[in-house]
Amino acid sequence: MPTPTSTPVPRHSLRAAATSLVLAVALVLPSAIAPASLSAATVSTFIPIGAGYAADTLRQFAREAAEVDTSGVVSILVLPIAYGVDPLSMSNGLRNQNLTFADGRRAQIEDACLAVIPAGETCHVVLAPVLVRADAYVQANVDLVTPGIDGIFVLGGDQDVAMEVVANTLFEAALANAQAAGAVTSGNSAGAAVESADMIAGYTGSNGPEQGFEQGAVDLWLYAGPDDETRGLVFGLQDVLLDQHVFQRGRIARLITSSFTTEELGIGVDADTAATIDGGTNLTEIGGASAVFVTDSLTYPATGQFDGSGTLSIHDVATQVLPPGDGFDMAARTPIVEGSPVTAPDISTRTFPSLATPAGSGPLLLAGGSPSSAVLDRLVVAAGGSGSRVVVLTAGYAKAEIATKDAKAFAASLAARGASADWFVLNARTRTADMTAALAAADGVLLTAPDPATILASLTAAPAVTNAIRSAWLGGAAVLANDAAASALGTSFTADPRPGDTTAQIEAAAIAEFRPDSVTPVPGLGWVDVGVEPGIVSNRHWGRLYNLIASQAAADRLAFGVDAGTAVEFRPDLVAPRVVGESAVVALDGRFGSFGVGSNGALAAHWVILDTFVGSEEVAP
Repeated sequence: MPTPTSTPVPRHSLRAAATSLVLAVALVLPSAIAPASLSAATVSTFIPIGAGYAADTLRQFAREAAEVDTSGVVSILVLPIAYGVDPLSMSNGLRNQNLTFADGRRAQIEDACLAVIPAGETCHVVLAPVLVRADAYVQANVDLVTPGIDGIFVLGGDQDVAMEVVANTLFEAALANAQAAGAVTSGNSAGAAVESADMIAGYTGSNGPEQGFEQGAVDLWLYAGPDDETRGLVFGLQDVLLDQHVFQRGRIARLITSSFTTEELGIGVDADTAATIDGGTNLTEIGGASAVFVTDSLTYPATGQFDGSGTLSIHDVATQVLPPGDGFDMAARTPIVEGSPVTAPDISTRTFPSLATPAGSGPLLLAGGSPSSAVLDRLVVAAGGSGSRVVVLTAGYAKAEIATKDAKAFAASLAARGASADWFVLNARTRTADMTAALAAADGVLLTAPDPATILASLTAAPAVTNAIRSAWLGGAAVLANDAAASALGTSFTADPRPGDTTAQIEAAAIAEFRPDSVTPVPGLGWVDVGVEPGIVSNRHWGRLYNLIASQAAADRLAFGVDAGTAVEFRPDLVAPRVVGESAVVALDGRFGSFGVGSNGALAAHWVILDTFVGSEEVAP
């Protein structure tokens, strides 16, 4: 495989930009609140919270603020700057509604503070009524950033609105002074995003998690000079990108892409989880319900490029999954486990084992769901082209009518490509003789299944059919196994049911799947010598893939995550399989890493190497 070249976006010196901005603002501010040069300032503590207002994450912030306090009154300022839609205007009715809602959050933070302070101390938690940009110039609001303030908490909402409200204002300059004097800065969701000076503002246009590996899909707000307002807080963390909801909303792909293109460390904090970062360089405490994800394209270093369609192909990315109990030395880019650093392993000799299929077997395509035109075209060509006989089988469906609908749709799609397609539904009413006869005469087979929890039972309940598919393949027929059928043909896969269709169900599953006790790895049929997880990006199955490799023996900790619209093609003449389709294949390599379980039950994974491969590339490091 040719070595791709890095294509980072242009960047500016963050600390120089921050210093220039602070000096520029200082010219118009009274000396009492003119911020010191950030290049010389002490970087205090940041506590990004991935989402939510769970009591334990708020208490983690409050404890740090209380440690800063020397007066016996822990002073915290709560900012609703991310609450709006328009940073320049807000109706009186919406303003009152937002301030009422924000005051409820202020009360939660006050309760957390009161729960952790020593006896004899108290808390003073104030809501700053800064909702539009004009508010950030009101002297009474600026004066709320009192000398000796101990904590700043940015409420969730919309991070780009937040920065359009405060960037380059008197209020932001006063916050910068407070932070430089030692105030602890925290926030959840959007309030976490603004805590890095370079900021992930969201997605561009209609893009979402499914496009996380696509060039230009992520809206990055990077410093572009002292007057720039499209950035995070001027005093935010340097040389790191923060992200939030990282498992919950499937944002691992966007964090990897953003980290690579900016050449910065990426730290993603999941929902109901807090990460304490001291001095800008040490992630010293993780608390809450889930974990922190770190993507590091600098250590080995990673190489990558966007292909012609704009999908990221990247190699040698170091990743870490850090639950409570772990830490991370950001300067050394090293995880801390039980108080000791876990140094980077040597991966200079890393290779993948041969994945060539048996001599005489036909092409085997394992697809990640929703096969694209390129994948279906490849099946027809591999089967012999126009006039080839292809058998479509649907298996493991809960409802026969949906299985029939899908079988007919695939058969029609293949017929449109010139193939002669017969279709069958594999269930208790299957006419086994008819199906095995069709398979014996087939040039190609399309096997699709929607549910990893039922596919093995469906195939093992019809051994004559399963054996007929395998015999056809070993005899030279092309086989496309789609979705859960693809995972069943590998060495191992996760056999848990897919979540429901609601956002809440999808997001809850994406978090839970990073817990070993929520994932069930099982042996597959072993037609290829690697584990496979379909829908890696589109279905947010990152936790399944990490737990899949964690469950294997150390030498076997290699698995492929195949995205929707994409397939991996295995053949006898290919030592390394090739990618077909429109998205990416993720190779997760845990053979050099270590695994464990955090105190909250979340997975711990250290030094897992990640690669992505795109159309026509060989899957090889």
